[in-house]
Amino acid sequence: MKHSKFMSYFWSYLGQLLLMVVFRTGRWKVKGEENFKKALSSNKPILLCVWHGRFAFPAYWLAKNKIHAYAIASRHGDAGIIARIFKRWGFSLIRGSSSRGNEDKGGGKVINKMIEIFNKPETNIIAVTNDGPKGPPQVAKPGSLAIALKKDVLILTITGTASSYKSFNSWDKFRIPKPFSTIYLNIAPILSNPDEELSTKAEVKYLSEYMNRYQDEVDLWADQDK
Repeated sequence: MKHSKFMSYFWSYLGQLLLMVVFRTGRWKVKGEENFKKALSSNKPILLCVWHGRFAFPAYWLAKNKIHAYAIASRHGDAGIIARIFKRWGFSLIRGSSSRGNEDKGGGKVINKMIEIFNKPETNIIAVTNDGPKGPPQVAKPGSLAIALKKDVLILTITGTASSYKSFNSWDKFRIPKPFSTIYLNIAPILSNPDEELSTKAEVKYLSEYMNRYQDEVDLWADQDK
């Protein structure tokens, strides 16, 4: 859906207000915070991998804890609205796609920008929606993992759910909590480096299985907690 600049601002402020209401009225339960602290204390760059349908959970958690990150914001569809929200939350934006190939006209620039950030001497976080911008859901696109492995970057995933939530009728089944629900956030251990160099197909499988393992875990946690 295309929006005028005015409407893009309007929907971004409305969306931000909605997210603030649902996340601020929720009761947070966070698992694995020590994994994130370990990554931050390593003085290495971090690639934060999230699924498109759950990105609101880690994004809000980073914002409320004032943890700076670079967010890769697609140029597709309603991404401009999301990008405006992220910018007001304190994220630095990289516009385009982290995937290989020509899926996004700015893809090559994004890859180069990621490498530039990873080469900096301080710890920096780049957050990627690995199945975005158009899916298929919960299948990682190739590219970001290969870059991270070459640059000795720490890779971890953060995902979440809620005891009561709204799931949108979109390709990613985008999910946000309902007001006054319990919010569950799962921060995974740092991904172990594979024992050998991976083909593109194996790279996709390796990262997807890791991310889905911890998404399944947080969903089960929420179900058992009811």
